[in-house]
Amino acid sequence: MDAARSFPSRPPNPIFDHQYLRIGLTAPTALVMKVFGYSEATYHAFPIAAALLLFGSVYAIGRLLFGRLVGAVSAVLLGCVGIVVVAGTELLPDLPATALFTAAVALTVALRRGLLGHRRVWLVVIGVLLGWSYLVREFIVFVWPLVPVLLWRRIGLRDSLCLVTPVALTGVGETAFNAWLYGDPLARLHAGSGLGDLPSRPEVAKTFHDLPLWVYLWRLPQQLATLPEGPGLLLLLALTLAAGAVCAVRLVRAWRGGAQAGPDTRRAGVFALWIALLWVPLTLLGGVLNPAHPKLRLQLLRYWYPVFPAFVLGGVAALWLLGRAVRRPARARALAPAVVVCSVALLTTGLAVLGRPGAPGWAGSPRVSSDALPEFRSWLARSGARTVWADTKLYRVLPIYFVSRTGHRVWRGRLRPLTNATGPAAGDYVVSYSVGSDACPRCGDAAKAALPGVPSTWRPVLTTRDHLLHVWQVG
Repeated sequence: MDAARSFPSRPPNPIFDHQYLRIGLTAPTALVMKVFGYSEATYHAFPIAAALLLFGSVYAIGRLLFGRLVGAVSAVLLGCVGIVVVAGTELLPDLPATALFTAAVALTVALRRGLLGHRRVWLVVIGVLLGWSYLVREFIVFVWPLVPVLLWRRIGLRDSLCLVTPVALTGVGETAFNAWLYGDPLARLHAGSGLGDLPSRPEVAKTFHDLPLWVYLWRLPQQLATLPEGPGLLLLLALTLAAGAVCAVRLVRAWRGGAQAGPDTRRAGVFALWIALLWVPLTLLGGVLNPAHPKLRLQLLRYWYPVFPAFVLGGVAALWLLGRAVRRPARARALAPAVVVCSVALLTTGLAVLGRPGAPGWAGSPRVSSDALPEFRSWLARSGARTVWADTKLYRVLPIYFVSRTGHRVWRGRLRPLTNATGPAAGDYVVSYSVGSDACPRCGDAAKAALPGVPSTWRPVLTTRDHLLHVWQVG
């Protein structure tokens, strides 16, 4: 939001440069900000639009390759995955980049099947989507080769130029922009390549530094297993990779002169290739090549978002093909694929929403259900408070709640950072949020560090209904 507010100028006080260099994220946010200001509407607009694009693209790919059932179930299932539900409204680069790339894949599949006229126009659109996805999240380029694979022998050299030109112009434009603004044409690549070396608390550093090789190789399934819906997602991932292995074996046999692999087998194998294109470079950079200095933290599942559409689509498609292959009477054979697919999908989405013992679902998470901060805004608008103090983390979050959801100013007082209980003067207000909760863990940790105890002279004036946010007036 700060980068969008100052775009296209250089932000005055960036925390980490790499967050401000993703102009594919900050530029559209800056456009929305011209209408709604520094508000919730601006914060949520691009992520929600990207999430809708992602679900629509997943449906389109499934529909084009296997039918409506696979497309619809895959889109709904992906939309119910907990970390997608949470991240679907957060202004982070991973989900939008995934959505833009998945939309490019959907158009590529449609083009491959001859369903789109004006082919060169659509190739330009695909190139724009790929270039935009790079401007949002740099390592999305690892999965780009899937597009030329799908277009292999479907387009000629001149058509290829229609695809490549927007991508090349994107790279040239970003290079010129970074040289003008930062004096370094490769500023974002330099900033992004050092993510693993950013300062980390010892307990965090030991989760991705100097680990055994198998830990890095096993990161994706290991992290999926921690989710409430982990069993279902791991099943879909395993089915996708199994379908890819079958496809690879049959392609090798065909190359040696055996029977050709069937179209369903080749289509199912595409999703395993999609996964491999990201898994190999991320795993190498994430610790395999240099465990002492990983380039990124593989335990963050949002880094793996680009493969989520692949294994959801691939797993659902594999289930559908298995259900269709079951030998049943003609009438039952027509229902078998739907029964198999829907049973697994319902189980997985149920676990995602409701959870399982020891792993609650997203429906009960305060990150999804809490209204503490909007409730604080309502109180603030009628409080008459002139000075409010908040810990250093919440200090960066609260300004968005000084305006209505659509940007109308509701409070014109002063916000100050709290470092200890002796700072606020009599009559000021102090706010604490998310202590002991996962609504904003860093806010809670910062609040406890700045305010380990509440002085007896402070008077409580607000406790939100979910007991996540507290406000005191200093006595």
